[in-house]
Amino acid sequence: MSVIRISDGQGIDIDDILTKLEADKDSLDYLGVSSDTDPLDYPDLYKMIKSVRPRGMKVLIITDCRDASAFDDLIGAGYAHAADILIGKELTDSQRKCISILKDNKCRFAVTVNVKDHDEDSLRAVADECDGCSMFILKQDRAKHLGRSEMSPLVAVAKSCTWNVKTIT
Repeated sequence: MSVIRISDGQGIDIDDILTKLEADKDSLDYLGVSSDTDPLDYPDLYKMIKSVRPRGMKVLIITDCRDASAFDDLIGAGYAHAADILIGKELTDSQRKCISILKDNKCRFAVTVNVKDHDEDSLRAVADECDGCSMFILKQDRAKHLGRSEMSPLVAVAKSCTWNVKTIT
């Protein structure tokens, strides 16, 4: 996957991005789209995706799903095909709607949580609502890195909704 980061910055060479993605498209499964805030905050996100995405390449949105309506539009119009949902201490109503949209459209999705925000019970609540996700990512905090004995029960909870559990720092 190649990831592009959306920003309000000027001077971005769209043609250069498209050329590089076209050259690499045979080795890429997805074009990832992220931002410093949330890609769904950008009203013309679909135009940006359309301008840089090589024909036939799938798009994965890395989002906290704060705008289910904008997300529904992207999925429904075929501008996004998958998502990595960034979840805080618990799922929001908007995130629940986005998961439903993904499932209804038979799209794959991953969930990412910061382990410092969770214990077994809170993570179980998230995992129960994310059943069917294709990947569960447990993100470690560099400053407060949990040891194996602390991580093992969290990994077991994450495996209750998918076999594909990753731990990242």
